[in-house]
Amino acid sequence: MPEQLAKAQSHLDAIANAFPDPIFIMGEDGTYLDVIGGRERALYADGRSLVGRKYHDVLPKEMADRFLKVVQITLKTGRLQEIEYALSNDEIDGIEQNGPQGTQWYEARVYPVDTDAYGQPAVLWLAINITRRKHMEEQLEALSKYDPLTGLLNRDFFLGVLDEELKRTRLNNEPLSLIKIDLECFRNVVDTFGHEAGDRAILHATHALKKVIEEPGLGFLGRLSCDQFMAALPGMKAVDAFRVAKLAQQAISSQQLEFNGIRTCLTTRGGVTEVRDESDNAETLFKRVNQAIAELANSRENTKIA
Repeated sequence: MPEQLAKAQSHLDAIANAFPDPIFIMGEDGTYLDVIGGRERALYADGRSLVGRKYHDVLPKEMADRFLKVVQITLKTGRLQEIEYALSNDEIDGIEQNGPQGTQWYEARVYPVDTDAYGQPAVLWLAINITRRKHMEEQLEALSKYDPLTGLLNRDFFLGVLDEELKRTRLNNEPLSLIKIDLECFRNVVDTFGHEAGDRAILHATHALKKVIEEPGLGFLGRLSCDQFMAALPGMKAVDAFRVAKLAQQAISSQQLEFNGIRTCLTTRGGVTEVRDESDNAETLFKRVNQAIAELANSRENTKIA
């Protein structure tokens, strides 16, 4: 029987130590009582050197306070607790620097250990490295907000932010103007020189708009479609926004671009409007600037207030 028990224990130890994710046995006072598994060095540093030390000995105070609170809540309630946190190995005192570099994201599942073998109430803290998942979530979030080519807000997110800005301006009884700029020549550039040239034209226009509008802090920009840009200017009336639109259009057209040895300038049309009454929302402002641009079709002018 002792031989069978020893063999069973050996099997359990082998299985536990083969876990790629680390399991920390944490005491009620924040002491690392044991470390099991965690052998995947691409994801985890070796935490065995932490055994016998406390959270407040090895972690930044804010993180140690947070971890200890989770341990104590787990023991008090007797229920599973879950926590996400970001931590880099160089923030942990005394740990071997043989794991991943930089800040890592972890998801921990914490549950009481039903034994008195450790001399004090204890919990099992299973830590799982979720850094790759976090990065994917961040990328998906960025794609839901930003245009991938220009980094500007995409249409849906821009209009949502605009609606929120409209609420704020109404509350504070402040003006707000909207500018829409279309690259009039974009389709001709793409048809003549190809899509790569079209991307260059878009990036050139983006740089010019940022320099005139975003960098001075006048407002925020969005890309609505391949050749359409919009800017919201909180605190500015339409007559002043008209001047900003003209400056932005001049910045876009002032520099010649070269495609396949042919130099050309980008041409634009711009529409400007402002909040007029309580019923105005992002869509109504959008319709007005579109109407202003439509009315420029047979005009020598390239900017109009609606």
